[in-house]
Amino acid sequence: MLITATEAQNRFGEIMAAKEPVTITKYGRPDKVLIDAKEFEALQAMEDAYWLDEARKGRESGYLGVEESERMLEEYMNAKD
Repeated sequence: MLITATEAQNRFGEIMAAKEPVTITKYGRPDKVLIDAKEFEALQAMEDAYWLDEARKGRESGYLGVEESERMLEEYMNAKD
């Protein structure tokens, strides 16, 4: 469903009953998308899984963690003094 922001204000009850995502436009361009809470949670879980996988890949490839990177940077900066 694609509706304008003004229509969204006037048809709020209908929008809340929608079974599909609702795209709300402003000035003719998509601005917001209203989706079911369960669908949003599923999208968040997929994003979390993606970033967890990326972190694991980084660790396996020898990427230094934040703490170790900061420690090394501090050692380097102190060595220049």
